[in-house]
Amino acid sequence: MNEHEGVRRVVYGEGGGGGPGDGATFIPVCEQCGRFVKADQEITFDGSGQPKGPNATCWKHGRVKMIFEGYV
Repeated sequence: MNEHEGVRRVVYGEGGGGGPGDGATFIPVCEQCGRFVKADQEITFDGSGQPKGPNATCWKHGRVKMIFEGYV
């Protein structure tokens, strides 16, 4: 069982492979403290389709990366 089982997800795009980041799924928690974070409206990806840079804000730690699960 995953420690984030049942935790809400944030999905960017519609899914189905329409473009870079389409259907990208994240777990909106801080990896440092486990608190829920405020996800950015938009995120950026590198050339290999991986998320680039911080993409959320933690109340305690400031700018952080959400946990990336993959594409829907």
